[in-house]
Amino acid sequence: MIEDKGPRVADYFVVAGLTDVSKPLEEEIHFNDACHKVAKPKEPITDVSVIIKSLGEEVPRDYICIDVTPTGLSADLNNGSLVGPQIYLCYRRGRDKPPLTDLGVLYDWKERLKQGCEIIQSTPYGRPANISGSTSSQRIYITYRRASENMTQNTLAVTDICIIIPSKGESPPHTFCKVDKNLNNSMWGSAVYLCYKKSVAKTNTISYKAGLICRYPQEDYESFSLPESVPLFCLPMGATIECWPSNSKYPLPVFSTFVLTGASAEKVYGAAIQFYEPYSEENLTEKQRLLLGLTSADGKSDSSKTIHTNKCICLLSHWPFFDAFRKFLTFLYRYSISGPHVLPIEKHISHFMHKVPFPSPQRPRILVQLSPHDNLILSQPVSSPLPLSGGKFSTLLQNLGPENAVTLLVFAVTEHKILIHSLRPSVLTSVTEALVSMIFPFHWPCPYVPLCPLALADVLSAPCPFIVGIDSRYFDLYDPPPDVSCVDVDTNTISQIGDKKNVAWKILPKKPCKNLMNTLNNLHQQLAKLQQRPRDDGLMDLAMNDYDFNSGKRLHMIDLEIQEAFLFFMASILKGYRSYLRPITQAPSETATDAASLFALQAFLRSRDRSHQKFYNMMTKTQMFIRFIEECSFVSDKDASLAFFDDCVDKVDMDKSGEVRLIELDESFKSEHTVFVTPPEIPHLPNGEEPPLQYSYNGFPVLRNNLFERPEGFLQAKKNKLPSKSSSPNSPSPMFRRTKQEIKSAHKIAKRYSSIPQMWSRCLLRHCYGLWFICLPAYVKVCHSKVRALKTAYDVLKKMQSKKMDPPDEVCYRILMQLCGQYDQPVLAVRVLFEMQKAGIDPNAITYGYYNKAVLESTWPSRSRSGYFLWTKVRNVVLGVTQFKRALKKHAHLSQTTLSGGQSDLGYNSLSKDEVRRGDTSTEDIQEEKDKKGSDCSSLSESESAKGSADCLPKLSYQNSSSIVRLTGTSNNSADKISGESMESTPELLLISSLEDTNET
Repeated sequence: MIEDKGPRVADYFVVAGLTDVSKPLEEEIHFNDACHKVAKPKEPITDVSVIIKSLGEEVPRDYICIDVTPTGLSADLNNGSLVGPQIYLCYRRGRDKPPLTDLGVLYDWKERLKQGCEIIQSTPYGRPANISGSTSSQRIYITYRRASENMTQNTLAVTDICIIIPSKGESPPHTFCKVDKNLNNSMWGSAVYLCYKKSVAKTNTISYKAGLICRYPQEDYESFSLPESVPLFCLPMGATIECWPSNSKYPLPVFSTFVLTGASAEKVYGAAIQFYEPYSEENLTEKQRLLLGLTSADGKSDSSKTIHTNKCICLLSHWPFFDAFRKFLTFLYRYSISGPHVLPIEKHISHFMHKVPFPSPQRPRILVQLSPHDNLILSQPVSSPLPLSGGKFSTLLQNLGPENAVTLLVFAVTEHKILIHSLRPSVLTSVTEALVSMIFPFHWPCPYVPLCPLALADVLSAPCPFIVGIDSRYFDLYDPPPDVSCVDVDTNTISQIGDKKNVAWKILPKKPCKNLMNTLNNLHQQLAKLQQRPRDDGLMDLAMNDYDFNSGKRLHMIDLEIQEAFLFFMASILKGYRSYLRPITQAPSETATDAASLFALQAFLRSRDRSHQKFYNMMTKTQMFIRFIEECSFVSDKDASLAFFDDCVDKVDMDKSGEVRLIELDESFKSEHTVFVTPPEIPHLPNGEEPPLQYSYNGFPVLRNNLFERPEGFLQAKKNKLPSKSSSPNSPSPMFRRTKQEIKSAHKIAKRYSSIPQMWSRCLLRHCYGLWFICLPAYVKVCHSKVRALKTAYDVLKKMQSKKMDPPDEVCYRILMQLCGQYDQPVLAVRVLFEMQKAGIDPNAITYGYYNKAVLESTWPSRSRSGYFLWTKVRNVVLGVTQFKRALKKHAHLSQTTLSGGQSDLGYNSLSKDEVRRGDTSTEDIQEEKDKKGSDCSSLSESESAKGSADCLPKLSYQNSSSIVRLTGTSNNSADKISGESMESTPELLLISSLEDTNET
């Protein structure tokens, strides 16, 4: 095991591909439902033609005529025309020539033919192929583009064609691309459109389950072991052996990203590039040779073809540094196919993983020089209460557009089965990660696989909702279950079946949806201007240009603006939800933690617009809404992000201009401070000799452990595991601190009031109270009687409330609630909540969670009036009478005595220090009995507990003023005056004396 030493840029480097134990992929795929139908792969289309049936032309040999549309209508390209000829489209499949890669429509009177395209000018019978009719002056032709003779094996080819008539309710079939030009320009006819589908035109391929070839480091880290499924995600379509024509070009490497989610919901991000390498024909079995077409049925061999296999190199990290990882992996691939080199490739890998520091606020940018011509930049992840994500909202908006992006949001919020697919694997992770981020404050609770390997595609048969991303080639092999909503990122189409067709963005609340759509439309236009070509096209640009800082920063800002727009929308539709949370205010029952008991659902629904009840009903029935209510009601690891969302709701509620900013960047993000990391050092030889170029590769090598440069102390025994930060005895507990949002709010208040003397003094007083309560846990911990210390804090809280500070400091209430839970005082916690509501404070998620934790997990006082309760009542009466008598006897000495008012630790049924020294044994026995029994108003019955500390316990005077509080009342010789003042007085801050009292204790 390897010792963990803080955050790492990358955890593991992995090489995946075909291994000796790899099994055929079809043996690894098992679907458990009848809905998953196997689709027969189709050959690519090599030719298209037009025939005029009204003139007697017939379908040519080996061609297929498109007679009907997908819904059974006539596929006449002049559909509905009164005088136009009946023209139909035909196509032919095969592998005897390069396939077609694109189809189009040319308006001859106003357009020029695009470069590389060809026109279908005539029918097979020699007549003009003008779709609009031979007599028309406005001629319309169908065009096509054909692949080259030496095309790469992952070239996309046309595999299917259809005709649709939108005016009859038809839309492009799923995975089909629509040519947005009307083929029928007659006055009376219906609009007719051409659609086609593209897929990878591979031949003679055998797929296997990918395996692990090598990895670095060889040992697992203590906190994170290398998942066994990593090779499957590196090569989601499997490790393949392919037979290519000898003149075929090598395809460029393909970049992909994926996300692994562990049992603890912790995300691990993977970045990988796939590439091809030669495969020795000697390693093939006879069966493989036959499947690859190298051996014919009569036993003859074909020597004009070459054999290749795919391989993948991958980096795993807990941080989505995808752009930097892409550059580093591309550098390694180029290094492996060039050479010879002075340094081994292992040296570069270990240098990147061990010598590159993690970005921090002090060094927000790390510039890594890989070679004289290659570099990359690591930027500090944005510090935000929002969950960390590897998504790009700009990629989602650019590929799907505003309407489909918002429709996708509706699918997620209402928990549909969502299948997102594309032929560009890097786009899949960007879109799916952005999708689960846009539903914040909800967290997707169901299966989530941004890039799903084909071997794990049975997740699509799950009976629960899911979000899955998959390669579009899946549809060439299988038909998905009918209840799945399919989103094609490449063609920007969404496929729904049955009653789900009515679920779209228009069911959302009108005003929030309108604001969201306006913002997204504006940002979509900005993206179109900023990017002339897609950034994530899946193919690697091997000429590694310098990073464009200006466009990169602008793109990042657009990403944040898109995320902010979705956050504003979610805050708008959930506005006021905290008013319908039901706090636990009495001893909890078995159903106290049910969502129905924690949230007034029907009241919440009645508060929403009646015209959008369908959407709210669908949303509130989901698992993630129920979990959201539970997370808001109890302590969870998402408390900080939920408190941030509450702050966003408040901003949206107060904002009237629509210009409020919900996501604010730290100052460190604006810093230009950059740390430079040099390339690995080349060894120096004596006499100035040049080091030998001894490392050359015929493909990516199997890594050798002896060539890695490990830092000193890298390998550690498991017994030397460092304790976690939370287990350090000297570290202060984080539960009694302010959140980042509260700290920012306090800074803003101080800045606003600093120029107004009167308000500044009130601001300082507010901070003093806050500091007092932040120090309170330490005082309570050393107090002999925890209960009386909490009573004292409660009285200080009421004193603070009487000052009517604006805004009140929520941390004071939260700390007292936390201490009530820690020391088993649920009744006092309820009182604190009531005081909080009286002060007009709506508790945020953190405060509310600790309140419910206190009242749910603490032991409540018994409702039965037992003999112990009655005897305690008698004892209190006797003590009260004794105190009255003592006050009269010591009337002459009252002017020299400081009254506690029953508020301090010594004041609740305790003796003063002078009385302890005099040895007043009778009262001492009573005190010992009280401490032993722990009797007090919070340990009595519920009805007695509600009276408050002043009604339950007698008040003793003591002389020592070393206390956590000091009374404001002044002493004189009048007992009545002193009594009245001490009863009305409440404590003020005295931190020094509290520390003295702590030391004496």
